[in-house]
Parts: sequence; structure tokens; C-alpha cells
Amino acid sequence: MSKIMIAFDVETTGKNSEFDQIIEISMCLYDAGQETSYHRLVKPRVDITRGAFRVHGISMEDVQDSPYFEDVADEILEFLNAAEVIVGYNVRFDIRFVEKEFARLGREVQLDKKLVVDPYRIWQAMEPRRLEDAHRRFVGSEMEHTHSAKHDVQAAVKVLRGVRREFNLEEAAWEDLARITNPEREAWIGLSNHFIWEEEQVVFGFGKYSGRSLLDVAPGDRGYLEWILRSDFPRHVQNLCKGAMAGFSEEEFHQRIVASFGPPPLADAE
Repeated sequence: MSKIMIAFDVETTGKNSEFDQIIEISMCLYDAGQETSYHRLVKPRVDITRGAFRVHGISMEDVQDSPYFEDVADEILEFLNAAEVIVGYNVRFDIRFVEKEFARLGREVQLDKKLVVDPYRIWQAMEPRRLEDAHRRFVGSEMEHTHSAKHDVQAAVKVLRGVRREFNLEEAAWEDLARITNPEREAWIGLSNHFIWEEEQVVFGFGKYSGRSLLDVAPGDRGYLEWILRSDFPRHVQNLCKGAMAGFSEEEFHQRIVASFGPPPLADAE
């Protein structure tokens, strides 16, 4: 017997479901060959981060006349409740945001209790990335003595050589390979990812304000920065918090950070 399926996706003010909010939701219900669509722009109560805007292109002006989530919560829930199966690409992100939005309204919604089908996770399961799988693909043979440290390190080098051949990376420098391995590292400010550059802003890389501008948070929650100063955070993290509370203009604050840590990474070419 076929099941009623819903595919859905959300766009948000940022990546942190504890703080950020939904600004767009789109759903399509599939029931016995019939499709029913639902789409809404939603006005958030927090600002859209520059990084999020760069991804989805939705501005605060675009949602200025849209309803708040609580105004459309019932119709969204009615749509979701009609489905037995939820489908989406990397859909845990979307599920987490929807559940948090309802939690803010004092309502419990557990979408994970439905059947969740994610093509991204299926792809990972069908093409696993274990060392022996990589050896088979990029070296062209089965690994011997799997899970032996001595043989695993040799296999890793062989796989790297195969990967470089496969993706035309044989001339790439070690720095280039390290950048591909950890692309977020370039955005770090200092030797940790506690604060990072995002769209030429200094944003939190951790905690309840993850993805939010340090200068935006400082005047509204000075106590949080003072907690960081009292806690066991790296010195550069505490110095950034001190700078944010010192009353510098955004331009002067950023100039001081560039002088100490270097400029933000260049934005990807469009």
C-alpha cells in the first residue's frame, strides 16, 4: 500500500536552530498521484545573517510583509500531519528548525516519528567512504590486512595518490590539499574556530550565538561575553570579546583584528 509523502525544505536566518528562525518553507504533498504544494515566506524576529543571505538571497525587506511563524503554524502543521513519509535532502536540518519553531510556541512536534527518507544519507550508505572502499576505487585492488595500523597508513598514502590522479590534483600543493580537506580553516580568527570571518563580519563559531555577529551580540548580551572572559577560553577569544565591548566602531574593530590576525578570506568568485 502506498504511503502519503511530503517533500519539504526551509530557508533560515542562519545555521543555529537554537537562535535562528525559518524565513521560507516549501512543501509538496504526494498522495495517490496527486500533488499539493505549499509555500510561505515567514517574517523572523531576528535578523538574517549576511552568510545566510548570500546562500538564499532572501532579505529582511523581502519578508517584511510576511506573517510570523506563529501566524501560519497551524496550516504548516496540518500539512505535515497529513504525511506518513518525510523526504528531503539533508533533511535533518529542516526537521530540526521546524521542531524548534514549534517548541518556541510551547508546542511539541516530533517529525522524526514519521518515516524519514533522505537521498543524501542513502547516497552515503550506497557509496560508503571507508578506507577499504576508497582503496578499491582509487587504487584498483582490495586492501589486505584491514584495520592493521601498519597497513592502513600505507593504504592511506596509496589512496591519496589515486585521489590526486582521479581529480587532477597531482600538481596541487600541500597547502591546496589542506584547504580542500578543511575549507573552514581559512575563516578562523586565531588558532581556533570560536570566532570566524563570515561576509567580512566577525561571527561566533560556537555556542548559542553561533553564526551571529560578535558586534551585534555584544550590546544585547554583555553578560555572555563576560562569562567567556571568566571561563577557560583561549586568550585570543577573550581579547576579541574585550574588543567588542570596548565601544569601537565596526570599521575600527575590524581594522584591529586584521592587524592582529590578517584579513578575511576572499569571497568565492560568483
